[in-house]
Amino acid sequence: MEYISTLIYFIIALGLLVFVHELGHFLVAKKAGIRVERFSLGYPPKMFGITIGETEYCISWIPFGGYVKVAGMADVGTSETTGAPWEFPSKPIWVRMAVIAAGPFMNFAFAFVAFLGIFVAYGLDTYETTAVLPAEHSPAAQAGILRGDQVVRVNGQQVANEHRLLQALKSTHRRGVALELKRGDQVFQAELPASEQENYGLSVLLLTTVGQLVPDMPAVQIGLQPGDRITSVAQQPVGDWEQMKEQINSHPGENIPIEWEREGQRLQGQITPVAHTEGDKIVGQIGIGPKASQTGVGIGEALSLSGRVVYNSSWVILDFIRQIFKGDRSTDELGGPLRIAQMAGQTGEQGLKSFVSFLAMLSVNLAIINLLPIPVLDGGLLTFLTLEAIRRRPLTVRQQQLFQQVGLVIMLFIMVLVTFNDLNQMVFHRIISLFE
Repeated sequence: MEYISTLIYFIIALGLLVFVHELGHFLVAKKAGIRVERFSLGYPPKMFGITIGETEYCISWIPFGGYVKVAGMADVGTSETTGAPWEFPSKPIWVRMAVIAAGPFMNFAFAFVAFLGIFVAYGLDTYETTAVLPAEHSPAAQAGILRGDQVVRVNGQQVANEHRLLQALKSTHRRGVALELKRGDQVFQAELPASEQENYGLSVLLLTTVGQLVPDMPAVQIGLQPGDRITSVAQQPVGDWEQMKEQINSHPGENIPIEWEREGQRLQGQITPVAHTEGDKIVGQIGIGPKASQTGVGIGEALSLSGRVVYNSSWVILDFIRQIFKGDRSTDELGGPLRIAQMAGQTGEQGLKSFVSFLAMLSVNLAIINLLPIPVLDGGLLTFLTLEAIRRRPLTVRQQQLFQQVGLVIMLFIMVLVTFNDLNQMVFHRIISLFE
């Protein structure tokens, strides 16, 4: 049953996001007066279809994508054209670029709307703490603020959680801020001057209370539960999440003691953090996330937050790609369809909010990937059109075919790589363990 539900969530996720992407191409092509010959979810061979007007709508057997076939445009090279006004090549370059760019744009738009719905319906995830950690040499550190100090008020206004604290700091960073803090039983004031840093170099210290558990990871296997507060790792006391994470990260593959509290009762056990690659380091992970709560936000703040999440997510993905090319990150971190299916199943079981959040993040990923300048992707087609605008004439059919064949080889290599990574992490190691 678990595999069936994972498959269902995977089909829903992939089908919805492919539909959204291709709908962008379809709508802009129709608006521009370009004849759309086929709208397909999946790649050939065709499973079934129905023709309405000039367009055939179909579902095809290979599920990893979809396409919109417009008049005068072929998947490789160019199709025969008659110069009719409804054909793709007959339109100005900016119209053709709009048709191509509309797919990734719709993925960005879907992600924005999905995050907006989450913020409006559920509010914002935040942490019920205002204990802080000042960065070294930051304005906060220079003002005498120490690790673990708790911010009580910002400019006289009480702050009760991480979100309200960071929002209050952000709104004042260009003119300075007066803080009221608590250190043990002592209450004191700190004046921070105007700074280019929105948070004055302050980050929030999270408590070691477990909020989320990843299935089949060591934390679940030893019986940790949401609400448990971890007190020591590898016989080292931990007072905040960063200290705890540092200890767990430093013991990949080692069997170490761990202690925690549950409703006043002290518990202990042995745990082996799973080895995981982060950049050029191997770190340990046990599959837990901090405890978060929700705070309501207005529609204006929800709009701002949605735009910021989409923007920040895009830059994180682009930076990851940059690090891959520089050799700072391993290609082993790339995931493929099996990993996507696994995550779809996990988030689907966690509820609507988690699944929609996953869809939004996956939609941003699809948008960024499609904009890469690889022939056969939207980014490659936009590159061809840009070259045509610069040269004032299109590439020859032979040139387009050559570049697109190179693009097909690149995409095939990437698909083989990410599928191997999925199999290596999800299947091969389990098979090997049977013989150990």
